[in-house]
Amino acid sequence: MKITIRIDKNYGIETAYPACAQSRLLADLAGTKTLTRRALDTIAALGYTITLAQETSRTFKHLENASC
Repeated sequence: MKITIRIDKNYGIETAYPACAQSRLLADLAGTKTLTRRALDTIAALGYTITLAQETSRTFKHLENASC
């Protein structure tokens, strides 16, 4: 089983956000919008593989929905 998360910084602190349906369900089960390091350790202990979503450069995020 595999889940995908994305890492973002909030006020200089790295935070793991769910990036797929399964990871959102696990965050909901934990009662949080983000996944703590402890939650990620427990999820990994349950046999899940945790992958990081590829980050889009902040410089070009405004182009994601642009049409040619």
